[in-house]
Amino acid sequence: MDYSVVDPDELEAVENRPCDLRRLSDAAGLEHVAINRFRAEPGEQLPLAYHYHEQQEEAFVVTAGTLHVETPDGEFEVGEGELFAAQPESAHRAYNPDDADETLEVIAVGAPPAEDDAVAYDPDE
Repeated sequence: MDYSVVDPDELEAVENRPCDLRRLSDAAGLEHVAINRFRAEPGEQLPLAYHYHEQQEEAFVVTAGTLHVETPDGEFEVGEGELFAAQPESAHRAYNPDDADETLEVIAVGAPPAEDDAVAYDPDE
């Protein structure tokens, strides 16, 4: 049997990201799911761009603050303790708005794990 306990604050932040990103699944040795912790200050977004995944399902559990998610169907506000899910090919951009009063913290889960699965989405096209 194999078990892991991971403290996100002890992991190195991923460089060149719009907010603080810690890869939890890598540290835990998990291969079939991507689990990440995002911490976004007001005005920061979570992903690198408005995007969708061809195969990956993605879920965001808000642990602090309010997550805002822009989609072609409108904007969602996801409160602390709530979950936002995006099915494959569902474009989204998650962020903490400029006028937010607090830091946003989110645990993101994606399966299957696929770093090269993200496709940029332009809402004007």
